[in-house]
Amino acid sequence: MLDLVEEKKDVLSKETLKKIANALRALAIDATQAANSGHPGLPLGCADIMAVLYAECLAHYPKEADWFCRDRFVLSAGHGSMLLYGALHLSGFDVSMQHLKDFRQWGSPSAGHPEYGHLEGVECTTGPLGQGLGMAVGMALSQQMFKARFDHENNGLFDCQTYCLAGDGDLMEGVASEAASLAGHLALSNLVLIYDSNDICLDGETKECFTENVSDRFKAYNWDVLDCDGHCFDSIRACLKQAKQNQEKPTLIVAKTTIGYGAKAVEGTSAAHGKVLGESLAKETKAALGIHWPDFSVPDEVLTCFKTRLFEQEKRYQQWQKCFSDWQDKHQTRFETMQAGFRKESVDLEAFKTCFKAGSATRSHSGALLQEISKAFSYVVGGSADLSSSDQTFIKGEGIVSKETYAAKNIKFGVREFAMAAMSNGIALHGYFKPYCGTFFVFSDYMKNAMRLAALMNLPVVYQLTHDSIFLGEDGPTHQPIEQLASLRATPNLIVIRPADEHELLAAWHIALNATGPVALVLTRQNVPLLEASSYEKARQGAYVVFESDKKEKDVLLIATGSEVALALDVASQLESKGVAARVVSMPSWELFEQQSDAYKGSVLGDASLKVSIEAASSMGWHRYVGDQGLCVSIDGFGASGKASDLALGFGFDAKAIVDNILKQL
Repeated sequence: MLDLVEEKKDVLSKETLKKIANALRALAIDATQAANSGHPGLPLGCADIMAVLYAECLAHYPKEADWFCRDRFVLSAGHGSMLLYGALHLSGFDVSMQHLKDFRQWGSPSAGHPEYGHLEGVECTTGPLGQGLGMAVGMALSQQMFKARFDHENNGLFDCQTYCLAGDGDLMEGVASEAASLAGHLALSNLVLIYDSNDICLDGETKECFTENVSDRFKAYNWDVLDCDGHCFDSIRACLKQAKQNQEKPTLIVAKTTIGYGAKAVEGTSAAHGKVLGESLAKETKAALGIHWPDFSVPDEVLTCFKTRLFEQEKRYQQWQKCFSDWQDKHQTRFETMQAGFRKESVDLEAFKTCFKAGSATRSHSGALLQEISKAFSYVVGGSADLSSSDQTFIKGEGIVSKETYAAKNIKFGVREFAMAAMSNGIALHGYFKPYCGTFFVFSDYMKNAMRLAALMNLPVVYQLTHDSIFLGEDGPTHQPIEQLASLRATPNLIVIRPADEHELLAAWHIALNATGPVALVLTRQNVPLLEASSYEKARQGAYVVFESDKKEKDVLLIATGSEVALALDVASQLESKGVAARVVSMPSWELFEQQSDAYKGSVLGDASLKVSIEAASSMGWHRYVGDQGLCVSIDGFGASGKASDLALGFGFDAKAIVDNILKQL
């Protein structure tokens, strides 16, 4: 094992830890009072835990906050954000006292809930309960996969822990159960979950809605479970030490705490959760805790303690860098592979045009392309929610990630769509891998909130969403997406691409691999033809002309996406035979199209007398392109069970029916 000096040779005294914990409490009281907003209950209740974590336990270096081999801490109970901000400030991250004074204010990076990219040391955006745990599981898994690829000698160079603090509300959420179940299955021994068990939730006591035995549940998930007094430094330290020594499975530390600790009028009640203490109770609480220093200040003893710790962390970091440099010299090929993953330089997929089988479904095109992408870009990993054989996300010959084989590329998430998306966020946040995940498009609803967080954090996650319309057929309306395209298109920072054929699919993956944010690939189950005028290059602009009549002035503009582009071309041909001039535009991505210049957008859309959209989904949003007087060939109800051909006729996705409707409009 790698022989690094410990960050602390001796543990801190109880008196020093108590002063650190009270400094964290005081800062939380001051900030919530100044903002007249916030959640003081958790910071007061968990300050003792946070003091041990940040003053003794975490192996990181705040002056190199993005060091890839650091311990990571996730505050899943994001409403307690001031506890995290205070700890980051004391530890030496770029979190100033002014940031704390500006808590929850317009323009301040110290937002009401932790937001990734706003303040150093905030590992992910949390607040939607349960998802922090899901992301922590993804981070821990990513580190195990990373270590398996690069630490063949098992010398400990890439060992690090992921810690997560969660509350009762987190563990009520289904996503937490999904993620914890998979973490236990994968035996993620580098994951430590600290459960702030205070028996209180926002609406009252947990016994009114949550009486399960959490310890037994996690034992059944294959977790090691420890119990500690969340206000006893020796107990907290002992549990954290035992958790770090555990090499067999993830660890749950059940920490019994008192919410609102020290605020006698409200402690141990739901009144402490999300309301500021008020001036009188704030003063009483500080007095009861022995906090006698001015508002928004920190005792010299605490500052000295963290200054010393920072010096020790710097020494350890420098020693690690020396060991890493020695490793690099011995393993240059591995190092270059590692660097390629962290850099993720821009890629061009032109060379992969030959991998497709003409006339297949776009899901099949994507599956074929994914095999080649995996060979060319080893940092691309992912999996499916028990649908890889159908959504075409399995990388052949690359094995399945398990507790015995973390070096594999395929992650079997099981039927856990929400956890799959949250874990993919965690994998992306770790920084090395480019994750993708797959399911049927209609089931994106299960994972939508995690997709929203990916968009909020601007994480480069790829979603392969197949069976994209009613044309999946006999499985019926429960499996046929209608409103999902409109929902995803309404999500800021998320690029949605619905390709029409293999050329556009290639463009879609080009965008996905080069994007710095999330991309959703919306793909067909049914076969689609290769379009004569489709273009890998032009599709990357979001929309382009694939057909137009010879007549200079066009009577009709037809805009379509995905499998309906071929239908639009058939409609244009029939219109032309009737003397009606038409232009057909393939629009695989609204978001990419909106990034283009006004001149380009005008050249594509033109000024036809009638503008028509054709898409087997909700019409919501299409009038921005076809106008109030335009025609939307769409589905604004639910689908039905039957053959795809019968559904097309029944729902009006038939060239003759569309032509007749257009002629009436004209």
